[in-house]
Amino acid sequence: MTSIEKPHTFRFGPFEADAETGELRKNGRKMPLQEKCLRLLVFLLERRGKLVSREELRGRLWPSDTFVDFDNGLNTAVSKLRDALGDSAEPHRYIETLPRRGYRFVASVNVHEEPTATPLREIEVELKRIEPDVIAVEITGRLAFGSESRQLEWLISDLLNAQEKKVIFDISAVNNVDSTGLGIILMCASKLKSAGGELRVAGANAIIEAMLKETKLDTIVSLHSTRAAAVEAFADTPPEERR
Repeated sequence: MTSIEKPHTFRFGPFEADAETGELRKNGRKMPLQEKCLRLLVFLLERRGKLVSREELRGRLWPSDTFVDFDNGLNTAVSKLRDALGDSAEPHRYIETLPRRGYRFVASVNVHEEPTATPLREIEVELKRIEPDVIAVEITGRLAFGSESRQLEWLISDLLNAQEKKVIFDISAVNNVDSTGLGIILMCASKLKSAGGELRVAGANAIIEAMLKETKLDTIVSLHSTRAAAVEAFADTPPEERR
């Protein structure tokens, strides 16, 4: 008898791949991805850290009675998958190519055995454009130690790639920030500053605001009581006077 594997949900970086529903999400937002590319991703995730040969991929993705140009088909599927993940052959972040042999998924992966039961997330992140050149990142939950908070670093990289340089972290719905969370805010601010942009933080509750000031984070990142105040400050501050 052939055993049937339970579906899995795989999380890596800012992504979540659901093998049961055939969906790929980035920072909680569904991304368009062809079925064959999703199946390729799931197979690599199931075998993460190990070489998956081209012949194994042929057997998994193309039925034996399907007549296609397999090499070109696989190369195209890998290329489209990398595009969706913001990855490349060299340097690679997720998918490593072993020339003439196959591929290997190399990033750290968290696996959830029961995808039908939606796991509670440490944080939820939502992007909103509130001005033509200002992006608000709404953060809900705990900005604390754990892999989920790292998605903010990936998010800032994606925004910079899209030439977005005015960013507000709206943390009005954040109920906890620890030292890791502070470090992530500083890292995001540093990335934006290095690219000529700026990060502002808005909406911290009294306890979190006191913590941010006690750790002197407010001397590096501008703090504002509301999102509207942060937007107004962007408009009022000349570029040469920004931190």
